[in-house]
Amino acid sequence: MNRESLLAVATLVVVLGALTTLALAGAVSDPAASETASDVEPAGHVSLTELTISADSVTGGTATLAVDTYLDHRGGPVENVTVVHRAIDTESGLVEATTEREVGRLEEESEHVVSSSVAVPRESGYEIETLVYRGGNRTESTSHTVEGVGSLTPAYADTDVEFHRFGGGSGGSLADVPAIGYSIESTTDERATLAVDSYLTNTGDDPESDLELKVVARQSGSNVVADAATVDLSTIEPGKTASPTAELTVPAEYDYYLDAVLWRDGTIVGTDRSVANLGPGSLSVNETTASGGLEVSDFAGGSTAADDGSDGYDASEDAADGEDGSGDGTPGFGIAVTAAAVLATIALARRFQ
Repeated sequence: MNRESLLAVATLVVVLGALTTLALAGAVSDPAASETASDVEPAGHVSLTELTISADSVTGGTATLAVDTYLDHRGGPVENVTVVHRAIDTESGLVEATTEREVGRLEEESEHVVSSSVAVPRESGYEIETLVYRGGNRTESTSHTVEGVGSLTPAYADTDVEFHRFGGGSGGSLADVPAIGYSIESTTDERATLAVDSYLTNTGDDPESDLELKVVARQSGSNVVADAATVDLSTIEPGKTASPTAELTVPAEYDYYLDAVLWRDGTIVGTDRSVANLGPGSLSVNETTASGGLEVSDFAGGSTAADDGSDGYDASEDAADGEDGSGDGTPGFGIAVTAAAVLATIALARRFQ
């Protein structure tokens, strides 16, 4: 055999040996052996990045706060993620409400928003604690303080219609102009009829309807209601001002508070006050009392009279007849009582003669 043939055989033997070794190595290798670094999935991680709180629904006694928790997920899937919110009263330190939201499994490497809500009494302020759990172990936490929960407007009292503020609330020449004005339509010797105008502006973006306005005239020194009237309002478009007029007839020569009350579905949603000076005084809305006497008979038969239509007690008759119909102006004594007193005096005098 020549040299070339020997070299060829030797090469073939080496190649076959190498292939056999590789085959045997693959056959006996452990399929669970560690993989290369590029094939290993990194461990998952969840971090709390942001928390936002807003008012959701509000009733007369409860405010529901919407809480959005932002979780940033990186790495491999994360199992059993839970978000817990606790509302703690800032005055008493007591836990008023606790909610728990199960997020479950996070797989995508992105930010996740977990929405939840906490219902608390509509009062005081609260510290909202947010806790993030992974497999039952706390991993993240944060807290935010919410103040003024008691000032949140219930849904039944929510309206964008307001008594107009002249001057835009920033002063100016019209800053002292009230939202309630009046003019005297007619007068008699004892009565004055007032046309009371109120200015109501829709400050929102939607039309407002189903509103009614009640205007009351209260005598300043006694708070006796002299007259009242209610006006149904038509729809007020966004940015528009309505000026309903109520007619009131009151005793003349007195000063009055003009109270305007805005109602919707049996609930007061706005109030304002002005004055009508028909008497000698100069009443203002900041005064709580006024000087000057009150003649009750002037207000008899007004809003303070019996509502059942019966003939009730009439103060004007007592005022005219001396409180018992005697006409002598002496409270509590009539003609019969006076005569009896005279006879008793004569009998007593004769006894001692």
